[in-house]
Amino acid sequence: MRLSWPLIGRQGELRTLAAVISGVDASGALIRGPEGVGKSRLAREALTAAAATGCATRTAAGTSSARNVPLGAFTAWAPSGVTDTVGLVRGVIEALTSAPPAAKAVLAVDDAHLLDDLSTFVVHQIVLRRSATVLLTVRDDVLVGEATREIWRSGAIERLELRELSLDDTRTLLEATLGGPFDGDSALRLWQLTRGNTLYLQNIVEQEVTDGRIVEQHGCWRWIGDPILPPGLVELIECRVGALPERLADVVDTLAVGEPIELATLSRLTEAEAIEEAETRGLITLHPAGNGVEVRLAHPLYGESRRTLAPRTRLRRLRGRVVTELGANVDGDDVRNVVRRGALSLDCDLAPDPQLLVDAARGAVWLGDLSLADQLAQAASAAGAGPEPSLVRAHALSWLGRGEDAAAVLAAVPYDDLTDHDRARFTFLQCSNMLWALGDPARAKALADDASRRTPRDARMYIDAFHSVYWFAVDQPAAALEAAEHLVPNDLPVVGAEVAWAVAQMSADAGRTTRAISAAHAGYAAATRSLDAPHTRFNIADAEVGALLLAGRISEAREVAVRVRDQSRNLPGAAHLLGDAVAGRAALAAGDLRVALPLLRQAAESLLAMHPIGWGYRYGFPYVTALAAVGMTTEAATALAALGRVNRGFRSLDYERGLARAWVAAAEGAVTEARAVLLAEAEKARATGRFAAEVFCLQLAVQFGDRTAAARLLELTAVVEGPRVAVAARFAAALAVGDAEGLATASQEFERMDDLVAAIDAAAHTALAYRSQDRRGSALTWSTRADALAERCGVSTPALRQASESLPLTDREIEIAMLIGEGLTNRAIAERLTLSVRTVESHVFRAMKKAGSTSRDELGALLRQRTATR
Repeated sequence: MRLSWPLIGRQGELRTLAAVISGVDASGALIRGPEGVGKSRLAREALTAAAATGCATRTAAGTSSARNVPLGAFTAWAPSGVTDTVGLVRGVIEALTSAPPAAKAVLAVDDAHLLDDLSTFVVHQIVLRRSATVLLTVRDDVLVGEATREIWRSGAIERLELRELSLDDTRTLLEATLGGPFDGDSALRLWQLTRGNTLYLQNIVEQEVTDGRIVEQHGCWRWIGDPILPPGLVELIECRVGALPERLADVVDTLAVGEPIELATLSRLTEAEAIEEAETRGLITLHPAGNGVEVRLAHPLYGESRRTLAPRTRLRRLRGRVVTELGANVDGDDVRNVVRRGALSLDCDLAPDPQLLVDAARGAVWLGDLSLADQLAQAASAAGAGPEPSLVRAHALSWLGRGEDAAAVLAAVPYDDLTDHDRARFTFLQCSNMLWALGDPARAKALADDASRRTPRDARMYIDAFHSVYWFAVDQPAAALEAAEHLVPNDLPVVGAEVAWAVAQMSADAGRTTRAISAAHAGYAAATRSLDAPHTRFNIADAEVGALLLAGRISEAREVAVRVRDQSRNLPGAAHLLGDAVAGRAALAAGDLRVALPLLRQAAESLLAMHPIGWGYRYGFPYVTALAAVGMTTEAATALAALGRVNRGFRSLDYERGLARAWVAAAEGAVTEARAVLLAEAEKARATGRFAAEVFCLQLAVQFGDRTAAARLLELTAVVEGPRVAVAARFAAALAVGDAEGLATASQEFERMDDLVAAIDAAAHTALAYRSQDRRGSALTWSTRADALAERCGVSTPALRQASESLPLTDREIEIAMLIGEGLTNRAIAERLTLSVRTVESHVFRAMKKAGSTSRDELGALLRQRTATR
């Protein structure tokens, strides 16, 4: 399938070329880079832009076939009937550089390193005479002749080094080409395979789309399965690699099945001289690694190509040799080494090693490669490793969101043959899968209760741990904390990390920040020690970041989030998306919407496709909040409605859902509704002991203009840890009495706390308070401050809009006018604000009179226009 590929990630280079073409200082530009990065495409785009400005443009290309033909690249411009060389050269130069009066000539020469000598001379003369602007493309891995190098030495040639696309640009290109969101994990895999080479990317993606392995699921494009290289791409790579003698093929093929390999190890597997020759030919690269040197193929697709072409028996033999050699290394028991050996042994000529496969499956879980863990565990079971691989496999499948498959694996385990300890662990895995992956808390609780009655007291720790997790999942934090009271995460392999996450999250919501952070650190240690999936560590990190955000320690939260995102960068599957999601949450709380929105968008959209009732639902609400906060009201409302259709039976996320609902209502202009939602969620949080969540809801209600929360926030200063509650209490007290100086102080305190959205709203309320006192200079000062902070954040809030509004309207009149602008009828507005239609009509009439509007629609349009141009 042929797709239309836009030019992405080259805007800076295009601007440089446009400046070269339109300027007088440079005689041209040299575009250098590896094969396939888009040198020719960039030159064509620059030429098209030049033609649009009236330039006379020409193109030519050097080719291997025409390299021995004089003027072979410029045959089309050679004058007819001229036989002497001087006349031919003069005629070609005149044809290439001719242009209408006042217009420039621009010549693009692709693959200039392949020009014949006479064509090279022509280009050199054009550059020396500056009779045309010349754009040259050259591969950076070929030997360029002295005559060609003289071209850019002799003229004012701008040099552009074109590199492969970054991961972000690769994903942007995929989304622009396919016309929709592209799963982050799939984009990462494609980028790692192609290294951002656009030629390779286009070949692979078009083949995978045609073959149905890149598909659209739930509105998001995903890459499923492994790549099958198109024959044309294999030929292209084989031409690049060239013919390989047997000893070089050994080096390349050994790396194709087992890279990276330490240089010392590779030297024992192949000839040292062949390794040196492979490096000289650019087939391999060497990198420092620990105390040694690591060898890799120069490009991942070299390995894919060799694995496609080499006989399977040869590849199986080479894998067996690598497995044996890695096992003899001093670090043979290192987790990563074990996983590599296990993965290679899946298709090698050695007899299966059951214990190696079990250990490798556990290690693959810890490294986040859950699909590999599934394969390794299946192989271990087939090799007769007993019930252990089934438990590991079920754990991996559950984290993958394949709850039904995990349940089927557990159902086949011979329960009666298990020890008491393994039965308890089995029960935890079964119940946890039923709870999280299958979303059936009641059934999970019934299974745990039944197992508890049949398990001896000294083997019940896993079941007791599940009860703690269960009460956490069904929003009963008091019962959950009581159940976890005597549990020690380090005593509970795999299970301990999940218990620590629950305790950290519940403590965070309650405002017990110190305990939350302590539980999080205990959970990290337990997850690392027991080789649990990294997803658990990201859940724990989410709780730790949440604790710090609720407490008002926002800069610390962002530091944790940065560390977490760095840890997730090269992990497969959902794991790397969780790093983006946690970082997006932290950026959102700091008011850094320009960072938060793209992070939350890519994480939420992909996770909703992969784990709709789990992480997709959990991070969907911060994403909705971010959309609403930047004024993308329609998108926010649509995303919120989609989350409302998700049937999820655990962790209701009441207050975060309430925050998202309130932001959407406020963005639509229904500020009264937004405040009511927040106050209701604050009351719910209070009833369940989530006092930090209550503070957060009340603070936002105050930002939206509530004047009733001051007393309760003051009470909470004695209950909730961290600086947020005290600042929020002072903010609420100042707003309640119209204390402009107090509001100004609150704005400064919020900014020092790094809560910039609250700082904006406090500044906006300060401006409104000064305006009500007719202190216009002070009002302007604080309105300007609010606008400046908002410009940094990219946010739009009700208080900011009101402070920027010069119309003499009341809060209610502004609210109704904004709802008119959203297209609501008077009756719909009355229902939304719980008013009578007659009351709404009265407000509309008064607002029209004050604003000088001649119609209801004009009033709504006026508010929309002012908001849009703020």
